[in-house]
Amino acid sequence: MARTQARYDEFAEWYERWSGDFGPPLISSRPDLVPPLPGLRVLDLACGLGRLSRDLARSGATVVGVDISAALLDKALANDTAAIDYVRANITQPPGWWDGHPFDGCTCELALMDIDDLQGALATVATVLQPAGWFVASIVHPCFPGNDKGLSSWPPNAGYEAEGWWTSPDHNPNGARIRVGATHRKLSTYLNGLLDAGLELERIIEPPAPIPTFLLWRCRRR
Repeated sequence: MARTQARYDEFAEWYERWSGDFGPPLISSRPDLVPPLPGLRVLDLACGLGRLSRDLARSGATVVGVDISAALLDKALANDTAAIDYVRANITQPPGWWDGHPFDGCTCELALMDIDDLQGALATVATVLQPAGWFVASIVHPCFPGNDKGLSSWPPNAGYEAEGWWTSPDHNPNGARIRVGATHRKLSTYLNGLLDAGLELERIIEPPAPIPTFLLWRCRRR
């Protein structure tokens, strides 16, 4: 927990400035993936600065945002204008923070690449969702090496088969991966991980780009 937490705690100030140049969260820009939110209880997994959490709350959801980084959660709280319950926890562990009331849905915006234990994270999703609850996530596309903004899936000195966490001193100096690294997984690892956790795929989206950069999906808990 300490090692994973430190990756973003150390760079929280930089990360807030860097992410300020981004547009709206990918999930927010795809309303076809998320049902109407008024009255729904939604978990925002690895919520970070709370950008997506706030969008979900503004759309009418009751939101719980969970992240391992105290520094990022402090910034989420400082920017919060909605009644969001932020919780510091390791989402790859059994959810001792959870009150036992199932969530209608779960989101995870560009964070699974920063989590070492994919199966632990997906097990948490499956545990806290109600039957037929939805899980919408976005990731850096795992099938392509990235672009000049530093959005890379696999290590620049290796290739697609090189699964695992990596960081590169030669990576884009203005990007995240030179600071916090990334965990590369093959597409089959993600898809089989979802199926093994009892999350059935309903839809996949690759936003238009000269080289595919992001991948989004919606699943349902069996």
